[in-house]
Amino acid sequence: MSTNLNQVLLGLCLILSNCNFSDSNPKENESKYAEYIGRYAVKTDLILDVTEKEGLLTLLPSFWGSAQILDSIGPDKFASLLHPRMQFEFSRDSLGKIVSLTSSGNRELNGTAKRLAPDERQVVELLLAKDTQGAIQKIKSDTSAISEGRISRLGFQSISNYPSRAASTVSFVAAFENDYPQSVDIQQLIGLGSMLANDRDKARNAFRKAYSLDSTQNLNIAALRFLDPENASPPPEDSWKVSFSMDELFASPTEYEIAAVKKEWAGRDLSVKNVERVHERSLEIDGCKYTLQILQHEIAGSKHYGAVFIPEGTQPGSSPVVLDLHGVDPNYSPFNVMKAKTSKILGKNEQKMILALPAFRGYQLILEDQEYVSEGSPRNAWDGATDDALAFLNVVLDQIPEANPSKIAVFGKSRGGTVALLAGVRDDRIKCAVNWAGPASWYEHMGTYGFTLREQIEWGLWTKGRGWGSSDQFIEWFLEEHIETGSPDLKTIRHQILASSPLYFLDQLPTAQFHYGREDRSVPYANAVAIKETLGQKDSPSSKYVLFGHENTGHDQPYPKAFQLTKAFLEEELGK
Repeated sequence: MSTNLNQVLLGLCLILSNCNFSDSNPKENESKYAEYIGRYAVKTDLILDVTEKEGLLTLLPSFWGSAQILDSIGPDKFASLLHPRMQFEFSRDSLGKIVSLTSSGNRELNGTAKRLAPDERQVVELLLAKDTQGAIQKIKSDTSAISEGRISRLGFQSISNYPSRAASTVSFVAAFENDYPQSVDIQQLIGLGSMLANDRDKARNAFRKAYSLDSTQNLNIAALRFLDPENASPPPEDSWKVSFSMDELFASPTEYEIAAVKKEWAGRDLSVKNVERVHERSLEIDGCKYTLQILQHEIAGSKHYGAVFIPEGTQPGSSPVVLDLHGVDPNYSPFNVMKAKTSKILGKNEQKMILALPAFRGYQLILEDQEYVSEGSPRNAWDGATDDALAFLNVVLDQIPEANPSKIAVFGKSRGGTVALLAGVRDDRIKCAVNWAGPASWYEHMGTYGFTLREQIEWGLWTKGRGWGSSDQFIEWFLEEHIETGSPDLKTIRHQILASSPLYFLDQLPTAQFHYGREDRSVPYANAVAIKETLGQKDSPSSKYVLFGHENTGHDQPYPKAFQLTKAFLEEELGK
């Protein structure tokens, strides 16, 4: 892959998308936002689509995963409700008609965008609407606007942010194949898009062409090892080695293995040890007054920290407890307690729920200018983090007299969502769980760009940790020690993977709500499908398990919809 496209790929951040392409004519729209509704061009392939949904004014940039809800802060001036630093001001002409939109607070969007006529459809809009022929005709109508770089950018942004549109994107990109016969990027895009569209034959042909144009690029080499193994080059001699096959590593868990994990969980010591209150203060968040405490305690001889938000006026034994469980990134970034989602979800917190936020092992808990570092290795990021969550729950129930031990919920996004499920299946005191986009299994369902997780891990071993998707982190979490020392053995590694995969233990799950984005490339929607099939989910609000598959949404969940659904669920379950 060329340097530019490869950099885009490696730096890709997959985020939420609610993609509505509005034709709204302000004169026909009778809402209070009628004069603002329309489409505004920041540049050729970046359009700000301003529309109204359920009484809210929203703004969605092309290829973004996040539709921003706009909050009025002055005449013709709005701020993002979720990210107030992002501000948008509409400008009028001499007749008072809205003609442009100036945005600030986000580097990608900063500047003034010209309002487009309702019928003035741009290439990027046609592409995202899956009007492939319309997009091709539009871009070819102005030959001066066509370039290999532009086609590549449009194609890559589309398959990256909207994998469900991969087939139509491949058709768009392929229409320019003959115009750029020497383009490695074009062939790689056709290959990647075809993988996402489950057309491996087409992907094989594309990567063969890409390889013929450049036989040195890792993408071409590795892809053909999977797609055309008889004619592909062998893995490098100095690649990372493990003492077992990928078939052995990724074989489906057995009943014996599942029982062994449950037995070990039951024997873990997560009791309360050496608790100390190291900080306390009063503060107000989203309309609710809290007392914030930072608690220090021990788990298996290691010092850990967590934050507890206790609503003002709470009576002893009366308050439900919500564990807010944070995610993970490749850098194990510090955990800022003031950015936790549950306070935003609960708002004024009328039911006075206590919010408990453990800092998982190896993590730095940040409170303004104060830092608290939990000991241990962050590489034990799933099963170990679940231990940390349950141990901190025990501390909260022991140390906070206002806590009601019969009303406990767990909530998390991404890694936190998985830990919420694992905590729910391991501790029967937990009444309900909310999972936003958490991986269901580390044996499957976490593939990227159409490659399976197993293929990604092989790729990561060949390239010594420079693979795709979750491969680098998977290797760090489960295989790195074995690569370096030869231990632990396969049995132990599979045990660790299984203990980090809630899919195989859902028979013990309490009442739960799930949120997944159908365009999520970080945690693919296949995870939601697997959970739904395992639980026999019927998408009924009266069901014990309710799963929301959000259309046009990536790894972040739609605001305020997911927030409102989660709030209602927690209030109902913990209010019983």
